[in-house]
Amino acid sequence: MPYLIDPSFLYGDRHFDLAFTEVFGGFSKNFYQAYEGTFPTKNYYRDCKPVYQLYYLLVHLNLFGEVYGPEVDAILSYYLGN
Repeated sequence: MPYLIDPSFLYGDRHFDLAFTEVFGGFSKNFYQAYEGTFPTKNYYRDCKPVYQLYYLLVHLNLFGEVYGPEVDAILSYYLGN
């Protein structure tokens, strides 16, 4: 019997996945309302969202080039205080 192993699984903060949904434009307003109604976001989400998004932006920067550079720079500047 064949098996598929997902090499990108994550056991971590659920806000990591939520932040990913907002990287490239987000989902519908209904999605976020339903999410918030079922699993309210913690008060720290807005503070950690940029660093969670940084991973995905760095991957895209590596794969697709400098078009993602300004977003990466903005997040790094935010956290480094530049």
